[in-house]
This record gives sequence, structure tokens and C-alpha cells, in this order.
Amino acid sequence: MSNPRSAAVRHASDCLISGISLFRFGSMDLPVPPPMSPYQPRQNSGLALASMICGILGFCTLGLTGLPAIITGHMAIAAIKRSGESLGGRGMAIAGLITGYFSFIIIGLVAVAAVAGLAAPVVLKQRHAADRVEVINNLKQMHVALVGFEREYGSLPSDQLAAREAKFSGLTGSRVLGQLDARGIAPGTGRLLGMKSSYPGEWYYFPQAKLDPAGSGELLIGPSIGNKHPVLYIDGRASAISPAQYGATDLSAAVAIPAPPKVK
Repeated sequence: MSNPRSAAVRHASDCLISGISLFRFGSMDLPVPPPMSPYQPRQNSGLALASMICGILGFCTLGLTGLPAIITGHMAIAAIKRSGESLGGRGMAIAGLITGYFSFIIIGLVAVAAVAGLAAPVVLKQRHAADRVEVINNLKQMHVALVGFEREYGSLPSDQLAAREAKFSGLTGSRVLGQLDARGIAPGTGRLLGMKSSYPGEWYYFPQAKLDPAGSGELLIGPSIGNKHPVLYIDGRASAISPAQYGATDLSAAVAIPAPPKVK
């Protein structure tokens, strides 16, 4: 007669052995993990590398490779996004964009400086021409004042006239044209003969000249404005002469009058 307890123990042992065997030999329906593939590093984008190289070269080429660096940098970032980040090189692309934009700014500044350098002489020449026109117009007004002065006193402002007329006492030498201001005929010699600080020099006045509508002698010669000297002639003409013509003019009989600062 068999022992019921022993039979139960043997049955439990058989079930356990059977389960272990089924698990070991794949009889149970369990998923099997796939084999692991070997490690493969991410491939970098060639456009990203090209962008970085072009950006760095931009500093050596005055920004000429800045535009290619910008274009290839944006293309590289777009390609990396489309690949789901399987392509590497985002950092190189960003570096290429930064250096590309910076070098592109450099070439822009160089271009602006070059244009400004080329335009500066033209602008300066035009400014000189405008300043000469203004001074020549003032000289014509000065001639009108001198005509009125000569009509009243019989001569132009001079040291001899200052000795005869008490109201002109002390207005001699370099102050001789102050006689016009003392008489109140001119709108102000300081305004008519005033020069910008960029045109330093002296006016040369010929006090012994005689106003003559048919004459051609000089009455006033001013400082150089853009390499030309404004001149007022005894017949009322006003123009500008070259340095050669200025050098050929006899100034021995002229009175040097420091050019007053321009009155605004």
C-alpha cells in the first residue's frame, strides 16, 4: 500500500522538472531578443565640414568665403534634421554659420569703406566748389560797398584816409577795411571776408587800387579754397585763380589782412 504523501511529492517534482525542461528547450512561447549589432559611429555631414572650413577661411579672404559658409551651413542643418539626427556635424555647421556671417559682415564693412574712400575726394571737391561760390558772391557784395565808399570819400579805405578822417583813426594796416564798418556801408567785413577754419590764411588788399569798370587789376585776393584763391578785381569781377596765377601776382603793394572766422 503506497503512501499518499510520497505520491504527492513525486508528482510535484515531476511537474517542476517538466516546466524547467520546457523553458530550457524553447517549448514555451517566449520572445527571443535579436542579436546585438556591432557599434557604428555616426557619419558627419560633408556640408557641415565644408561650412566650417569656408567660415574659417573667410577671415583670410576678407569674407569672400563667408557666403558659401552660410549656404552650406544651412543646407547641412536641414540635412541633419531630415536624417533624424543620424547624421552628425551639427556643431560644425553652427560654427560655419557663425564664422560665415561674421566674415560676411567684414566684407560688407570693407566694401562700405572702399566706397567711402572713393567718394570722399568727390565730396570734398564739391564742398570746396560750394565754399568758393559763397566767397565769390561775398566779394561781389564787397565791391558794391567799396564803390559806395570811394564815391563818398574819393578813395578806397587806406592809411592816408585814416590820417585825414578822425572817424577812421586807428583803422590802418591790417585793420584798414574796418573803415567800411565804421562808415556802416558794408554789411560787415567779418561776414563778407569770413573763412571757415579749414581755410586758414590771409586776404591781400590793394589800397592804392582805383576802381575801374574797364580795369583788370586785383583788389582782393583770398586764402586758398580747394587749391584755388578767390579774387576780386577792380572792375567788379570775382573768380578763383590757380596756385600758379597766385604765385605770379605781385603782392608787394598789398596789405595782409588775417582772414576772420566765418560768421554763421
